[in-house]
Amino acid sequence: MTRLVLLATVLILAIFSVLLLRGNPAVSQPIAFNHLLHTDEVGADCVDCHQYAKSGVIATIPNIAVCADCHEEAQTESAEELRVVEFIQKGTLIPWRKIYRVPDHVYFSHRRHTQLAEIECETCHGSVGARTEPVVQPLVQQSMGWCIDCHERSSVTKDCVSCHV
Repeated sequence: MTRLVLLATVLILAIFSVLLLRGNPAVSQPIAFNHLLHTDEVGADCVDCHQYAKSGVIATIPNIAVCADCHEEAQTESAEELRVVEFIQKGTLIPWRKIYRVPDHVYFSHRRHTQLAEIECETCHGSVGARTEPVVQPLVQQSMGWCIDCHERSSVTKDCVSCHV
């Protein structure tokens, strides 16, 4: 019986460890969004779509109100653009899947990092603007240690209460 409990405990710990080491699993996005098309050909900047990336706590995931600024009607024959137009015309939110999550006990402000510290979006999110495929998992693996390293390099506070609520 003791061996069985020990084996079960080891198995549970192994599964938990694999899940932790795996990081953020890939998600499936509802539209094959091409960031490169928007950044290179259209000349959009991150904040053109992620409207509060410099002025708010949360950067926001753009949705039909933002997309409708350019895509009220299709501009190309792209099947993906037609899907965006369909969402807009139906008034249905695009069910984008978040790939970055901040734990509930952490306070993170985009404004504090992008506007005040002048950190570029790519520093934390990688070269998203160069992607032709949708982002389905973080390009930069973030962790508390990763944040602390940046705070040390930047000579900013590492006081726990600055980020933990």
